Amino acid sequence: MELQRTLPDFARNGIAVFAISYDPVAVLTKFAETHGIHYPLLADEGSQVIRRLGLLNEHVYEHHAVYGIPKRDMFWGVPYPGAFLLDEEGRVLQKRFQQSYRERETGTAILEHGFGGNSSLPKVAAQAQDEEEVTVRATLESDTYRWFQRLWLTVELTLAPELHVYGQPIPEGYIPLSVDVAPIDGLEVGPANFPAPHPYHIEGLEAEFMVYQRDVAVSVPLTFTKEGEDQTLHVTVGYQACSNTGCFAPQTRALQLPVKAADLVERSRRKQ
Repeated sequence: MELQRTLPDFARNGIAVFAISYDPVAVLTKFAETHGIHYPLLADEGSQVIRRLGLLNEHVYEHHAVYGIPKRDMFWGVPYPGAFLLDEEGRVLQKRFQQSYRERETGTAILEHGFGGNSSLPKVAAQAQDEEEVTVRATLESDTYRWFQRLWLTVELTLAPELHVYGQPIPEGYIPLSVDVAPIDGLEVGPANFPAPHPYHIEGLEAEFMVYQRDVAVSVPLTFTKEGEDQTLHVTVGYQACSNTGCFAPQTRALQLPVKAADLVERSRRKQ
């Protein structure tokens, strides 16, 4: 269903979508009819292809036990959730798989983070700018969240041409770029993915600095592990902007991103 929402954007970017499951054809046919799925669903009864691809989840019963799900033979054969991204020649460009059988990426994440395309689905964003011409923008890839759905938060800094901010490692006394998400009950925040900074030497100083210049993008994986109500993400971005002649005072930018519970939105639509 998640891929179906993004299907027009995949088509617009020239990308074909297929899904493979250990379910028989009859089950997949009924599922497609019930949920309005219009991309091919491939039946791999016996999980033969799933095994050859190395995707068989041999720990599915252990995973189920964690969530209080009884052991049932019907669940054996399930693959790890995720996607292979292929080029026009059928070569694998990227593998995007999750260890938890419950966790899923959005179609937007696969399209944008995997293929570099653009999704037309609604997002939520917030922005701030300081006097030193540093613009901070935080974007969540969807304006709704689902139970155990992985969302990507992207924080972008745009710097004036003469400025830089510090990365890691950094000499004592300087402030590196940081991104923090305030705790929410039921929200798992993964480690932030920072781009590699480049070496930078300031005349008159012996130390070599690792810095970012111009445009910087940091991504943070988020997973809501509980069904609940609408939430607001509180994102804090810390940095110290400098030029060749000196540094400005360290800055902290607080941004808020409201995100709605998808099940509440869908129930509201059904009542209308």
